[in-house]
Amino acid sequence: MALAAGAVVAILSSCSRRPPVLVPPASGVEAVAGFASASVRGEAADIKGKFAFLFRRPGLGRVEVLDPLGRAVYDMIFTGQTGYLVVPQRKVYAEDRPEAMVERFLGFALGPDEILGLLSGQWLGQEGDAPNAWTLRRDGQGRVIRGERDGLVFEVGEFFPGAGVPRTVVFSRPGTSGRVKVLSLEFNPAARPEAFETPFLKTFARKSVEDIQEIRDDAP
Repeated sequence: MALAAGAVVAILSSCSRRPPVLVPPASGVEAVAGFASASVRGEAADIKGKFAFLFRRPGLGRVEVLDPLGRAVYDMIFTGQTGYLVVPQRKVYAEDRPEAMVERFLGFALGPDEILGLLSGQWLGQEGDAPNAWTLRRDGQGRVIRGERDGLVFEVGEFFPGAGVPRTVVFSRPGTSGRVKVLSLEFNPAARPEAFETPFLKTFARKSVEDIQEIRDDAP
């Protein structure tokens, strides 16, 4: 089932009203779903567009990049340690580590749970002195306003009204910079395990990531 269903309505409505008040549930954030826009330029990637997303702990995610009419152009599906880049119209796909796939196509190496933490403002066990941990900075309200790891820096430019949920995030790393704006966001949506299932790929041709990137770049 496509995440992009209803994307045009959600995106247009987000542009015509004030941003909603968002407060993460007291029980914790196990999943997020919504829509966002991204603009990235640099050596690692060069993209501009909107996408639907669904992330669920631990390690599950799906991103559908949309065309101007709200139709999915290509998907990224994350299932633990494996990421799949899928071009449904061409019936082809490629595999890679989730972080490597996100870096190759968005310019920044982030795993599914890190993206969930960034979108929700709720970082669980992802900072400190451990390898690959983030150095996070908080403001006087306890909101995460900046993070840094291995040369990658993000800064929150704007929050939703409420309790520290980022609305606009700016990224930078040597040679690449970008901006993500969240257009709509839902906490702990109903479980949709079928969104992360990949048996349908048995009927698709497996390609290299480079081949898929060329196909993606040629897409209208």
